[in-house]
Amino acid sequence: MAPLRGVTVAEFRLCHEKRFGGIDYAVAPFIPLVSRLKAPEKLIKDVLPENCGRVRTVPQVIGREPAQLTAMAEALRDAGHTELNLNCGCPWKFVAKKGRGSGLPENEAVFAAMLEAGCNAMPDGFSIKIRLGRNTSDTLTNRLDLINRFPLREVIIHPRTGIQMYGGEVDMRAFEELIHRFNAPVVYNGDINSVEDYVRLVTRFPGLPGVMIGRGLASDPFLANDIKAWEATGRGSVPTLPHSRERMSEVAEFAAELYERYRSTLFGPSPVLGRMKELWGYLYKYFENSGRLLREVQRSSSFA
Repeated sequence: MAPLRGVTVAEFRLCHEKRFGGIDYAVAPFIPLVSRLKAPEKLIKDVLPENCGRVRTVPQVIGREPAQLTAMAEALRDAGHTELNLNCGCPWKFVAKKGRGSGLPENEAVFAAMLEAGCNAMPDGFSIKIRLGRNTSDTLTNRLDLINRFPLREVIIHPRTGIQMYGGEVDMRAFEELIHRFNAPVVYNGDINSVEDYVRLVTRFPGLPGVMIGRGLASDPFLANDIKAWEATGRGSVPTLPHSRERMSEVAEFAAELYERYRSTLFGPSPVLGRMKELWGYLYKYFENSGRLLREVQRSSSFA
């Protein structure tokens, strides 16, 4: 499960595992690095063991200061984590222009220092999630030798540039050229919205170490389990999986449970409505003719 800020938080991950399952592990939404000797507990609350349940959860951090990364890794180790992921791909302009997210690999020296700090702080458990570049698609290629100097657990590649955000086509040719050039296992991320998408990917790249799914899973909570079911049949014919009335009912119950959890853990209508609007911005796609209802949801200003 990919990290989606405001969506794949602890409550989502716990409810998804209970009702749908199918994921091997989740990378949690990023934790910002802070200029303090000790990370405040509220920053890591989402990945505390009691909020992760049975789901193997890998915290993700975002920032550009090696000392802050070291301090955060210490706090996460104290909480019981042995893995850590560095966000090197966030495309949002206000993040990237400060040299974080997709802006981090643009500065070779700072990027190298962060990789060194991460590998030292979380031996055998440090990974990165990265794009092809921020403004151009050659940054990752140019940083390949640098990345291979470090013993990363895995490299998760979203084959778009930062300025593409989440639009346009993923660059599968660039991914194909890169996949076998890393010392670490390479995980694919981007535009897996159906079992058919997954089948096309693993058919083109047999032996792919892993596939990360974010928006597709938020839009169709059954997707990971359906993929596992296809794998379990020996990768036979791709099943037709209509959004049946029974499945729609289960998805609605999932959303209702999340709503109740948010009302019990967040304070006031605004944060709860914000979370639900974000969720339905993905989940509405599961239901037919739901655009009008989505607009009503997005205009809501009260629980009623």
